Amino acid sequence: MQYDVRKCGAAGDGVVDDSSAIQSVLDGGHKEVFIPAGTYRIARTLKVDSFTAIVADAGARLFVCGETEHDADDFLLTNRDHAFGNASIRISGGVWDGNKRGRTNFKDPDLFNIRACTGTVLNFCNVRDLKLSNLVVANSVVYFVRMCMLDGFEIRNIGFESDPIENNQDGLHFNGWVRNGVVENIRAITKGETNDDLIALNADDSMARLENTGMVCGPIENIVFRNIHAEDCHTAIRMLSYTSPIRNLRFENVVAGCRCFAINMDGARYCRTPLFKDEDFPEGVGRIENIEIDGFKVWWSTPGERKALIDCENRVKNFVIRNFERDAKRDQAPDVPALIVDRTPGIPIRAFNGGVATTDTVSSAGPLIVRKPFSELRLGREEVQTGGKSTRS
Repeated sequence: MQYDVRKCGAAGDGVVDDSSAIQSVLDGGHKEVFIPAGTYRIARTLKVDSFTAIVADAGARLFVCGETEHDADDFLLTNRDHAFGNASIRISGGVWDGNKRGRTNFKDPDLFNIRACTGTVLNFCNVRDLKLSNLVVANSVVYFVRMCMLDGFEIRNIGFESDPIENNQDGLHFNGWVRNGVVENIRAITKGETNDDLIALNADDSMARLENTGMVCGPIENIVFRNIHAEDCHTAIRMLSYTSPIRNLRFENVVAGCRCFAINMDGARYCRTPLFKDEDFPEGVGRIENIEIDGFKVWWSTPGERKALIDCENRVKNFVIRNFERDAKRDQAPDVPALIVDRTPGIPIRAFNGGVATTDTVSSAGPLIVRKPFSELRLGREEVQTGGKSTRS
């Protein structure tokens, strides 16, 4: 039976701090908590225990108080036990608002102040069986939803909106040890969002940065993504791998207008906090393996010079894009290349257009740039399973 948070005194008037009332319900052993329509001011992080479902009315808006000081442990909502883990958490419905315009809701100018607030709205660390559905995440300071150490998860029907649009607003931001999931029907609602990566798959990252406090590096694997959409995002998909693998991923029906990249696999070389020195890795870095994208319609949503729609500066294997389309009617930078592959000597490339294949191999002399249109792309060595063993083709 659902337990209504109003029974414990939640006002939902946007003025009273409702965090204590809602937390008392979450602490009271109620396994299904209902948040009715209303506006809920949250001054203290809501913490969810295992085997708990929160069901919010579509007219319920919970927002981070903008007059309360925040630190690295503060979010709008998170699971209770990051150290030992939680299981079977379900969040559905409502608008979950980071309230970027709040006076105290900002990113600390000291990028390495690990006690500062991460700027994340919804945070999940070390959860088995997580389900997020039918909700809107709004007005993040940095990441909309941040996750690591998940096993078995479903994320469905999520929208992102924001006023104002700020830097580092990743949509779904995954760090390490995330596996066995389904992500579908993800949409950037506001034009200009997400103003960083719509889907960030950061198996490796700089954990010294404040926005990554509490996260870990590690594998990201065995996930299906379906129906990903943005009209004007910064980057649709980011895969960041240095030593940790990103593998066994399938994407279906990605439609995105982009300002920077459709796919970014640059190894964070151009970030303020690079992870390595190229001279130490003459054969390249990264372990991006067994990636299949079927149905990828993209375009440049703003004019100007760009590097390429797809930037590959990582070691890849079995990376395939089928049914790739560059939307000529909406493309604002048609002369920018579709693909650039660099810093990965020996990586083979095959691009298909009308059944005709163009084959090349990345050399150590410089980048390989593909300007001609293609409908299918294959990067890296291909391995075919035969009798339990893999062979290279």
